[in-house]
Amino acid sequence: MLARLFEGFGPRDAVDIAVVALVITWLLRIMRETRAFQLLRGLAVLLLAAFLARRFALGTTVWLLNSLLVFWAIALIIVLQPELRRLIASLGEQTFLRSFFPQSAAVFHEIAQAAHLMTQQGWGGLIVVERETSLAGFADSGTRVNADIKAELLASVFTPGSPLHDGATIVREGRMFAAACTLPLSESKVQAQVLGMRHRAALGITEETDALVVVVSEEQKKMALAMKGQLTPPLDRETLEELLTLHSRTGGGLP
Repeated sequence: MLARLFEGFGPRDAVDIAVVALVITWLLRIMRETRAFQLLRGLAVLLLAAFLARRFALGTTVWLLNSLLVFWAIALIIVLQPELRRLIASLGEQTFLRSFFPQSAAVFHEIAQAAHLMTQQGWGGLIVVERETSLAGFADSGTRVNADIKAELLASVFTPGSPLHDGATIVREGRMFAAACTLPLSESKVQAQVLGMRHRAALGITEETDALVVVVSEEQKKMALAMKGQLTPPLDRETLEELLTLHSRTGGGLP
């Protein structure tokens, strides 16, 4: 029986299956930090229910589930238009080389030093470090900078009254990629009650992407790190630098 199952199965078929598996895995990695992934799980439940309904010949249930699938597809296009645009953009900008050439530790030293300078001056700010998920869609909402990372230059962007201070600065491949960028706010109602807009923006972008976000509070003159929808307690400069360096390589969550 097993021999008949694999009859005619050759190396070409194995390569074909491996390529399809890699493509699906890659797509899921891109989408896993977005609301689209949540809806895909809902779709999986609907498809499973539809399969079981057909299996047991439940005609009315099959009709109902088919109708729900049509409405689901329409809702996906309408509700997730911004995310679909970002997903399409990220497909063209994903690069496997980022996994082999992580950003330099010197970059994170400059970022931590910039955040430290901002706390001393009482300036607030958001510094977003791109990892595997492209942030080009968010960068389009701001001003392209494309400058070397230097602590003094990065901190000066957030000087109150400067043209680029209102918004987030995105760091990409070791450079200041864009400034004055608009970020999505966290949708958690609990967080909305206890956190300000800047911290909600830091959590919001990390809920949708795998970015690291340094958030500096002008009221408390403290800095923290946001990642995967989590926010650390206030950090000193050395600890912030260590966490940035560590998580830029591991891709793990905060402890």
